[in-house]
Amino acid sequence: MQLSEGKMMPPIGSNTLKYEYVVLNKEKYETRPFGSDIGVTFTVDGVLELESVNVEYDIIKKRLAEKLSWSKYSDFPYYKKLADLQADNYITTNYESYIKDYFVDKGYSVKEPINPCIRERAHYNVVKGNRTIRLWNIHGSIEYHESIMLGLFEYCDYVRGFKKLLKEDYSWLNVMINSDVFILGFGLGYEEIDLWYFLVSRKRLFHDRKESANRIVYYAIEDKSYDIGKIKMLEALDVEVVSIPFDWSETAYQKAYDFIYDRIQKSINK
Repeated sequence: MQLSEGKMMPPIGSNTLKYEYVVLNKEKYETRPFGSDIGVTFTVDGVLELESVNVEYDIIKKRLAEKLSWSKYSDFPYYKKLADLQADNYITTNYESYIKDYFVDKGYSVKEPINPCIRERAHYNVVKGNRTIRLWNIHGSIEYHESIMLGLFEYCDYVRGFKKLLKEDYSWLNVMINSDVFILGFGLGYEEIDLWYFLVSRKRLFHDRKESANRIVYYAIEDKSYDIGKIKMLEALDVEVVSIPFDWSETAYQKAYDFIYDRIQKSINK
């Protein structure tokens, strides 16, 4: 992340804290690029010119939603393969609606969103015949910019309600504790405190019940992001880790994801 006038964002390792730095820092500056896996750039005004921190966050969320809305799933062919796996639930930390858009183009109808601004329960049902698939944007959606989750403060506020939600019937946490779960294309950085809290809570819950946990599989591509410490931590939390060889060729990611999709498809069709 670069600042105006040639200044650089300090090397803050956590993405959630980077947002707090931008909003709460007492300098007036512009930031670019900012907050997206697909290279989105936009300008953020200094907080001192605004009425409150909450106003600043709302501006960031609106601009982020506007920029992300320009891209389409056709720009990312692996979303098509992901949708074609025909899982019962798709859970993403991304804000975009690529998978929903693809299902619409495949002839599915989309029901009105359920609880669109309550992240723990917000989801779409896409329906075709007697087939219903649920789509969850657990960090918010560009279609409801106010639902987008940014910054450490919002992450921590989000996690506060998880203990109660784990005991309720319907939320994404409930889905992830009562289904086979396959995690791919996600770095699962340590700043993702909501997901790490969920995994720790799941381990404690099944330990207290003296039951075997549901199956969660994490596909770890052996590229530069491969982290043996993270792998060991996930295994300690009863997550099955599948390490995917990476040959550093131009087609390395294509081969890795083709392998992952094939493995998941076989598991779903058992």
